[in-house]
Amino acid sequence: MDVIRDDGHCPQLEDTVGWALYALEPEEEDAVRTHLLTCPVCRETVRATEQVGALLATTVPYDEPPPGLRSRLIAAIQDAPRLSVVSPPAPIHVVRRRRHGPTRGLLAAAAAVVVALGGATAVLGVQVSNLTSEQQAQAAGDAAIRSVVGDPAAKRAVLTNAAGKPAAMLITSAAGAVVVPLALSPNAANQRYVAWGLVDSGPEALAAFDVPAGGIGPMVINWPSTAGALTRFAISLEPGRTMPAKPSNVIASGADA
Repeated sequence: MDVIRDDGHCPQLEDTVGWALYALEPEEEDAVRTHLLTCPVCRETVRATEQVGALLATTVPYDEPPPGLRSRLIAAIQDAPRLSVVSPPAPIHVVRRRRHGPTRGLLAAAAAVVVALGGATAVLGVQVSNLTSEQQAQAAGDAAIRSVVGDPAAKRAVLTNAAGKPAAMLITSAAGAVVVPLALSPNAANQRYVAWGLVDSGPEALAAFDVPAGGIGPMVINWPSTAGALTRFAISLEPGRTMPAKPSNVIASGADA
């Protein structure tokens, strides 16, 4: 049995989110299915993932089908030749839908978003006036994350390090920007991470942020409105607390997917 960490999360958090998103291989699905029988934390993670998925689904605009589509479909069905069934059909085995291909970095990003937005859904319907100042600040932060991540037009860039491993995920929209520090180490008090936009004329400093100890969840960063057209980004770790003119130690880079 996996040991629950001090922060209340199970080491199988990423696999559990992948299971809820139908993104695992068959043997991984079997392992998570067995794990869920004994882990209430992961069962709650599945519930939160489904809630977050439903929450994000409400942000997708509804496109009205073309006029006449229904009548054309009915006409096509009526005109289709009828087949005679000469033998019973073979039994149908229902299997879980599966989407192959997501990297561990993307699953980690999804898990981090679920953790943050799962907490946000818990405060929906609760009057802010009934919350403590710390809870109100958390709710405001969760709402800011939701406004960015839930934007149907949001762009996502997975930034990888020199070894090609995902180090951070950057989610940007008209509402702002969110960074998910997948593999960014906590910075010292005399250091700061800086997000850069990569353009032909050279890197442009966009926002500075800190990664606290144990910080793997999404964080809202101050994002300039002028960065909306950018598609390539980098993150550097800089000495001092002031915004530099150019990056000195690039940690990761990548482009919008």
